[in-house]
Amino acid sequence: MRFAHLADLHLGRKVNSYSMIDNQRSVLKQVVEKAVKREVDAVILAGDIYDSQVPEADAMEVLNEFLCALKDEDIDVFMIAGNHDRGDLINYGAALLEEMNIHVCGTWTGKMECIDMLDKYGPLHVWCLPYITPTVVNRFKAEGEPECETFTDAVAYALSKAKLDMNERNVLIAHQYFDGAVVPAGGSEDYLSLGSEIVDVSVLAGFDYVALGHVHTAQSVGIDTVRYSGAPLIYSTAEIGAERSFTLVNLEDKGTYRISTIELAPEREMKNLIGTFRELLNPDMINAYKDMYVNIILKETKDIPDVIRVLKDKYPYVMGVAYADGRIRLEGTTEVHTEVRDGVLTAIRQLKLKEPNALFSDFYEFRNKEPMNDEQKQYMAELIAETFGGTE
Repeated sequence: MRFAHLADLHLGRKVNSYSMIDNQRSVLKQVVEKAVKREVDAVILAGDIYDSQVPEADAMEVLNEFLCALKDEDIDVFMIAGNHDRGDLINYGAALLEEMNIHVCGTWTGKMECIDMLDKYGPLHVWCLPYITPTVVNRFKAEGEPECETFTDAVAYALSKAKLDMNERNVLIAHQYFDGAVVPAGGSEDYLSLGSEIVDVSVLAGFDYVALGHVHTAQSVGIDTVRYSGAPLIYSTAEIGAERSFTLVNLEDKGTYRISTIELAPEREMKNLIGTFRELLNPDMINAYKDMYVNIILKETKDIPDVIRVLKDKYPYVMGVAYADGRIRLEGTTEVHTEVRDGVLTAIRQLKLKEPNALFSDFYEFRNKEPMNDEQKQYMAELIAETFGGTE
């Protein structure tokens, strides 16, 4: 069985106010072409299909085009929801899609969904685990069972519902953050926002291949067959220079596999552009980079007046402008020094670490000049769990 493993499409994503939808449409067309060329049996989409739980129409249109193109080529699809997705939206039309060999799993319902496949090597079982939290899993625990406190507890409990035949091949699709995965600082999935979600990789024992999503850098975790495919596009200036690809997986006899990466090229590249102000205004430099998304780093010791406007006139897709010494430049301001920038980033990261209940409690106290009482806290905890499934 040959799989193309992708994840973290983030359809509808904007980076520094620029829509990535054209790049996304283009790169998914490449996926179809490369999958057909390599005679892929199925495409795995391991979560974060959309960038928002309320995706815009163009994002949904791109997904529809992608799924239709795969169906036209008789390529099966396995798709789960990630933390950015709304599970019930991913599940919409699941029964109809199933008839077209598009297998979707948007929400965890207390059991592990399994799709049975067959090839010349025998049976192969694909197990689907959408993004879960301890709160989600605890809803399905029997009275008297100890509650899951950590993400490791939650994933281990969910996987205990998968009755694996160890004599046959088993594939798991999941969207979680497993210990050992390397996450670039400042990237689109920062370690500081994932730290509280760490899952011990030992819970994955027994699977012949684990197709992961959530971390945007392609990598294996611990062993070759536990793998993040990475995002198909660059979604942060901190990720510039990282190769973008999907993972091609060949599962043959039990225990026999081949794994490789297939490179993807965006329609519009994202590059770091470093130089003096004079160098950046050189016509040859402008011609080489004017059609790319550029993150400009100025090698200047003095502040350049109106630098954003001047550079944007030459480079229409400027993602940002910074000075090599750490100063950053914003429209309508003079300059923001490194310590101010770092203070803002630290505050944002601290907010990301807070649970939704704590964030609302802080907001309530700020607005009302008094803390919530126990009854109000309990009500909000239940409402947040019901609405967001405990999603951070």
